[in-house]
Amino acid sequence: MIRVWSWLGLVAFLVAWGGIKIPWENQMARHQRLATLGFANPTSVALREKLGQGLALAALGGFRGLAANALMLEAHGAWEKKQWVRVRSNLEMATILQPRVALFWDLASWHMAWNAAVAAENFNGEPSETRRRIEARKWVEAGRELLERGTRAVPEKSILFQRLGDLYWQRLADYQAAASCYREALTKGDAPVFLERFVGYALAKAGDREAALEYFRNLRLSLGEHPDPERKPEVLDREIRRLEREIAEQRQGRVP
Repeated sequence: MIRVWSWLGLVAFLVAWGGIKIPWENQMARHQRLATLGFANPTSVALREKLGQGLALAALGGFRGLAANALMLEAHGAWEKKQWVRVRSNLEMATILQPRVALFWDLASWHMAWNAAVAAENFNGEPSETRRRIEARKWVEAGRELLERGTRAVPEKSILFQRLGDLYWQRLADYQAAASCYREALTKGDAPVFLERFVGYALAKAGDREAALEYFRNLRLSLGEHPDPERKPEVLDREIRRLEREIAEQRQGRVP
């Protein structure tokens, strides 16, 4: 009987110790990943699989910047060979390693939404135009997704919001979305001056002349009596006159 109670006590001790030991080990592993990678997700295995042993050791050893730069160079080499899947893989891993570097997100989206998309639509040898366009759209969407992730990773900078607006304008013909992105970029404080006019241009391009006219009027009014020449008040005056004329002609049924 004493032996049975001894075994039961041992089992209870092991169960209790396991309940303490496993959370403690998990917490230690989390802190170790946070110290080496800068984030706590269990990504070390994925990094090793995608980067290869050399770059993974560099990344996990605290040389994330060097590993990311190496990936950017590899992506450039793959771009020259038109190896688009490899380009995407390298660029996405670079943004994971250095999520606070806006340039990486910018370059990655440019390669996807412009270079890879144009290549898919015009130079991939697919005889079906429909299939080429579908494939090109997938690359554009990949670039858009990268930029949206980038704006969340570097929300205080205007550049990625501006690039996202450019993508909506030039690649997706979604001018309202472009205007929204440009507006958001202008709230960051480091946006180029010309971008304030592009909000109005995008609204007009979307066919919303009334909203564009109101925007340009308010912007011109905000410049005051002695506006900064860099903000091109003469361009705003010209756009206001053009929109007023087009709206009047539209009401008369002379323009669509």
